[in-house]
Amino acid sequence: MNHVPDEALEAIDAYGDGLLRTDPPPVRERLRSDLRLRIDVPSGDERTARCQFEMEHPHPRATLRKHGSFVATIVDGVDDRLVTWGIRPPDAYELVDAAGTPRYRGTLTLP
Repeated sequence: MNHVPDEALEAIDAYGDGLLRTDPPPVRERLRSDLRLRIDVPSGDERTARCQFEMEHPHPRATLRKHGSFVATIVDGVDDRLVTWGIRPPDAYELVDAAGTPRYRGTLTLP
């Protein structure tokens, strides 16, 4: 079962397609009421891009997937779609900011 909203999958597809043309649009999508996804465009000739999840949760964890199996399933769905475009996701999205809305970040390796 896919727990990633269709709009988010379409945005990831537009990003992957944009990489082929060298003009990927940034991804800014809500995955559920308390979880958002942001993927930045690569800067210059970089073959990497920043991927960030923002999660409204009072008790941040060291990594995003430690928020439980449902969150892990959503993150896996995002990663799986990235992989279909030849984009390699990080092993883990680590907590980088716990003040306010916790942010979990990782570096994507682009094709």
